[in-house]
Amino acid sequence: MYGTDLRRLICLVLALLVVVASHAASFEKTFVEGLNRVARDIHGATRASGAGEKDAAVAALARESASVDSYKKLVSSIENAAEIDKAIEQLRLYGYRVSSTAEKQAFEQGLHILETRVKYLAQTENPQLLSKIAPLQAVKKEVAANLARLDDKDFVDRATMLATRARTASPAKRTAAGLLGAQVANGNTSFSVYSPDATEVKLHLFKTATAKEGTAVPMQKGTDGIWRHSFKGELYGTYYGYTADGPKSPGFLFDPERLLSDPYAFANVDHNGKSIVVDRGFTWTVPNFKRPASKDAIIYEMHVKDFTAHKSSGVTGQHKGKYLGMLQGKGSGKVLGHLKELGVNVIELMPIHEFDNNFAGTVNHWGYMTSHFFAPECSYASGKDGDAVKEFKALVDGLHREGFAVILDVVFNHTAEGNHEGLPLNFKGLDNRGYYRVMEDNPKYYWNGTGCGNEMRTENPMTSKMLVDSLKYWVNEYKVDGFRFDLGTIIDKKTMQRVIDELPQDIILTSEPWAADWKRNQWGKSDFRNTRLSKWNDDFREKIRALVNGHVERNDVMTVLAGSCFWWAAKPSESLNYLEAHDGYTLNDLFHGDKKKTRLAAIALLTAQGIPMIHAGQEFNRSKGGNHNSYDQDNDVNYIDWTVKEKNRDIFDLYKGLIALRKKYENFRQPVALNNQHLDWIQPANQNGIGMFLKGKDNFVVLLNGDSNNWVNFKLPVGGTWQVLCDGEKISETGLYTAEGDYNVPPTTGVILKK
Repeated sequence: MYGTDLRRLICLVLALLVVVASHAASFEKTFVEGLNRVARDIHGATRASGAGEKDAAVAALARESASVDSYKKLVSSIENAAEIDKAIEQLRLYGYRVSSTAEKQAFEQGLHILETRVKYLAQTENPQLLSKIAPLQAVKKEVAANLARLDDKDFVDRATMLATRARTASPAKRTAAGLLGAQVANGNTSFSVYSPDATEVKLHLFKTATAKEGTAVPMQKGTDGIWRHSFKGELYGTYYGYTADGPKSPGFLFDPERLLSDPYAFANVDHNGKSIVVDRGFTWTVPNFKRPASKDAIIYEMHVKDFTAHKSSGVTGQHKGKYLGMLQGKGSGKVLGHLKELGVNVIELMPIHEFDNNFAGTVNHWGYMTSHFFAPECSYASGKDGDAVKEFKALVDGLHREGFAVILDVVFNHTAEGNHEGLPLNFKGLDNRGYYRVMEDNPKYYWNGTGCGNEMRTENPMTSKMLVDSLKYWVNEYKVDGFRFDLGTIIDKKTMQRVIDELPQDIILTSEPWAADWKRNQWGKSDFRNTRLSKWNDDFREKIRALVNGHVERNDVMTVLAGSCFWWAAKPSESLNYLEAHDGYTLNDLFHGDKKKTRLAAIALLTAQGIPMIHAGQEFNRSKGGNHNSYDQDNDVNYIDWTVKEKNRDIFDLYKGLIALRKKYENFRQPVALNNQHLDWIQPANQNGIGMFLKGKDNFVVLLNGDSNNWVNFKLPVGGTWQVLCDGEKISETGLYTAEGDYNVPPTTGVILKK
């Protein structure tokens, strides 16, 4: 009964699509936000009945009314092939939203109007544009299945169906208990995999990793969406995978011909290979390692391969660039010996979950394209298939023996399966719409707040379970001591809170807190105050770099030096302080080799409240040749050149001394936000200078001068003699010399005094 107005509204939907097409820079955002809003008005109007609802519907239509002529006018502004392509793509996406006869008519009319414009341009300006007619017809054919569903009396639009399913499904029923995957127990081997919408799942068993033919076994589906099958006997060393069949409608990617690895696989051939039934037995020499408290942690971020791949590492043979290579060099001052000499107590490993080494044709050296969350990366193993399990356990055990906690950089925000062009490896082929956030208007496409092709749907009960299962597994099975969450804001708040609540209380947890494009349930730095979750503090990085370069807002510097407790942190340990990380410039490159700046930055980092983090090689002023994003460099750009340590021994000795000082005195690692009982500020006239008076059983003064040209005079806070422990170049716990009264700090220098 609202036919005329409704047609006008539908025409506006199409008009909006074309308007967005003419503004390519904001296409994605405008399309998603605008179309979703208009679609809600359409949805409400087409279902309105009764006086009150009629008024509401008319009001909705009035807000977005537009004529066919207006739409034609907008289409007439299209001038070239690129604009035509974008208009076609947006019409295609709209076609998947159609859920009424009126919308179907509007879609077909929009195609006709655009086709007329294309033919006109081809006749008058560019005959080659006739090639765009075929894509237009292809769009109509592609969405025909969706349009045909309108004739089904039992049709319920997808959004409503999914909403109903979400409301009625019992999380307890839809979520399986315990670990899935291949389990060997009591002389039996059981397989279980989650695929709630599949109509058939087969388990395929193979004798070798390269075998093309295997034994196919039908699995049985439970009411929880889990498919299961068990065998008598321990099938260690067996290679396996799954095939799944199911609905062919948009958003489902079932292909009964494609072999899928196990999402819960404990070992794999590689990211795109078969899974392995593996014996996970291991004898631990340090079964009960005592983890440092978060406030006491000094984190060393490193890459497994890079640490020993360079010819200077001294690691040769099969262990070079591997897990076990990291345990070599104990007495050499390199590799393990270097870590002992430096004095850090927490090793943060860049991703070691199985990952795609060559994502989308590009070398993925760093490992941030995870394919399996329970399997250690097999390319880091020295042995044969499946040996990564025992070798990584040996690495953790060996680091524990030397007093190092081990935390893992984990990537739960996206996977190696990528965007709609990425081939199914496991998750896509089993439960695409459960594991991933797909576009509401067309589930062929994915939300991409990560910038890596997809987002994991962590709010889905089974996806949330898998994430938490994975973390608990690495704690229990591999005895790791903590985790760093890559782009943690993609993970929904409820799941992140589960992580905090369910993992052991001494586990170290850190996360990138930066906002992504997914707006529905994001969290930020302040959302997890008074928890164990420490956030990477980019404010610290930027403010201290500014100080070092002679440009500073004093209040900001004081805030980050105090642990950001007056911004978003409740206590200093919630701030992870860093100046250099894997994805950014090294300090050497940033400061163009200026050692004075490097030393000043180091002093600020290791005397500030919060958890300090050092990136591998930072402690001896490593360079990456100006490459600030070396994710694709499996070469000497990333490999640690151990000869640089001796060339810059002065920088290393400074870091070593600062770490020893920090570990010995709690003044630099307080558990609570500091007040004037523990901290006073010393503010000289020069705005580029700032001083900290850290009070306690022992008193310390830290003086920082970021001025590159001028000395800065600081008045020492109390009378008497002070021991100068660090003069900006050298450091000695027993003191270099003494000072009284005032202290003049040279340009670009940090000084530490003790009383």
